Amino acid sequence: MRKLFFLGVCFTIFWSCSDGDLQIEAIDFDEGSIQFCSGQEDIETTLFFKINTSEALILDLQSNLIKNEPSQSPITSSIGSQSSLTYRFFSGEVASSYFCSEIPPASPTVIEEINATDGVVQIISTLDTVTRSTKTYNHVFTITEVVLTNGSNESIIDQTGIDFGDYETSVESSVGLIFTNFEDISINSCGVSNDQIVLSKVLKDEFLSLTMPVSLLENVETGDTPREMDLSETIVFRNGISSSILSSETVCAGIDTSELKNEFSTTEGKISVTTTASEPDENSIVTYTHTISLTNFVLQDMNGSSAGTFEEAYVFGTFTTTSE
Repeated sequence: MRKLFFLGVCFTIFWSCSDGDLQIEAIDFDEGSIQFCSGQEDIETTLFFKINTSEALILDLQSNLIKNEPSQSPITSSIGSQSSLTYRFFSGEVASSYFCSEIPPASPTVIEEINATDGVVQIISTLDTVTRSTKTYNHVFTITEVVLTNGSNESIIDQTGIDFGDYETSVESSVGLIFTNFEDISINSCGVSNDQIVLSKVLKDEFLSLTMPVSLLENVETGDTPREMDLSETIVFRNGISSSILSSETVCAGIDTSELKNEFSTTEGKISVTTTASEPDENSIVTYTHTISLTNFVLQDMNGSSAGTFEEAYVFGTFTTTSE
């Protein structure tokens, strides 16, 4: 079991070792889970703590450190200047309610409090699960290079790192949001092959893609009658959720299914495109704006389970082409 030991022969909170006062020889927080106040299970939470009977290790993170997205590299915060770490020793057994009450209870009382003067908090976030309704992320907290110094200028120096614990957050999935979280994302073209065009949108660890005949983007105004086709095995809308941050290039190159946490794709429905034209510019070039929508579409996940039927029109977005 890993422990943090005070440097020196012994450490007493108040006086010398020979006076027979209370002594702390080690701080051990290997056991027990990371705790936080109920109702605050989101990325805005900054106060975390671990309890070992009458001891507590308290971590107060800087704000906006936890994110609902996979870490491309560990997220770090300096203890002392950005985040704080505090060790407290109490007069008796302490409960989580002590830290979550507006007014701390009268008992137990704090006998000693020691603040870390140095150290680094490291957070690694991974996408855990994706369902039709929810995305769940796991955040692993590690604290390294910790220096705890008491009033007598005696220190604990950690050389191995404290595994502070795991913290889980959840957000509503894109399917549950009916992809409104992609509204402000521009459409990217992956190019045309065999008269099919692939259009995509990328948002952190997710993408939307639409494979359809390029003829639906003809440079001709549609007026009151949009171009329509049935969704099929070759005309398909997808929402893929990856274990890593994506780019337009990686989506267009094709993502290995082993990297996908889940994928939702259409099995039926309709695609419609409404095209409007601008006035010719000074070079006589006309810009055509194609508004692409899906209606009455059905989604299934990558295991073939139903993810719902969506009767109302969903606007995938607008894509522009120009006359030559």
